[in-house]
Amino acid sequence: MWRWLTLTVFLTGEFGSTAVSREAKRDDDCTPCLASSPASDATAPPAFGSSAAREPEPLISTDYLKLIWADTSETASAPWRWDGGDWRDLGLIGGGVVLGMAALDKPIRDVAQRNRSTSSDRFFTHIQRFGTKQYGLPVLAGFYAYGEFAGDNESKTVALDGLSASLISALVTSSIKGLVGRTRPSSGRGPHYFAPLQDDYSFPSGHATGAFTFASVIATHYDSIWVDTAAYGIAGLVGIARIQQDAHGATDVVAGGLIGGFIGHHLVRFNQKWRADHPALAPTISSDGRQVLLTWTF
Repeated sequence: MWRWLTLTVFLTGEFGSTAVSREAKRDDDCTPCLASSPASDATAPPAFGSSAAREPEPLISTDYLKLIWADTSETASAPWRWDGGDWRDLGLIGGGVVLGMAALDKPIRDVAQRNRSTSSDRFFTHIQRFGTKQYGLPVLAGFYAYGEFAGDNESKTVALDGLSASLISALVTSSIKGLVGRTRPSSGRGPHYFAPLQDDYSFPSGHATGAFTFASVIATHYDSIWVDTAAYGIAGLVGIARIQQDAHGATDVVAGGLIGGFIGHHLVRFNQKWRADHPALAPTISSDGRQVLLTWTF
């Protein structure tokens, strides 16, 4: 029989006054200490964008490996949980992509290639790297380092969620690339040439997938129009760069953006609930304005 042991230490703010309570209950009937106070409910997930968010699992830990496995299982099993509306939406999106391949990819490519210049090539060559690990991983490392030194748990969580989501979205995109086998525009074979499991795959764009994965994770964590604009603006430029560099058709970029955006947003929400259901051994810190509450949950 599993049991939860909660050790709660109250620092009342009155000099030298400390109260300690221990509570052991069955896991299906566990109530945190001071359940009547919303500020002391250790099981309630913190609001996004709050620096007071609960301490996430360490980067190098079995807890984080469990989270990645849970994210992978959640993504792989998602189609089995879709209802009729979800499949209808997928059909509409798929149909739109097919029509785009047939009618829009070639004229968009022609316009992009006619307007190339030395300065635009230089700019887009650099900006497209935000869709790769060359730039993406340092960005996530920056979030984690800032969170570690500034005590900002939300920033650390962005890095952890971003790393997990980017690994999974890259795996999904690579799998689709091999199955579809669409050749790149630069091959000269046209937008309708497909060679499954045999060629330099183009659909969907891996750069767009990576850029929109990073963007959606950051934007979902921070409820700010400025953050949304900056994150998705850079991701959009990555997609434009791949078209301008003649590496992808427009529909490759759209498909990659949809995959990365959906996976990133969904896994951030999924991880919020997963962490609430699987608390780490690190203490939770909260306050009601008069006292500080430290709670360890085993």
